[in-house]
Amino acid sequence: MARGGRLVYSVCSLEPEEGPRRITALVERRTDLHLLDVRNLLPPGLHSLADDRGCLVTLPHRDDVDGFFAAVLEKR
Repeated sequence: MARGGRLVYSVCSLEPEEGPRRITALVERRTDLHLLDVRNLLPPGLHSLADDRGCLVTLPHRDDVDGFFAAVLEKR
């Protein structure tokens, strides 16, 4: 991936080891990647779907959709 390139990692799962923990491990190992805040990429009406790290998370009980996790990474 070239500098400035972006990678979207997404899973239709709410299991921490399949989403947030995997992203944490990746950015710890790959210092050339950093996590972008999806609120800077999505329209304001969808900002409520971002978690405290800026990843996209949908919750069945809150959003009336399936559980989903997505993170946007950018190469430095």
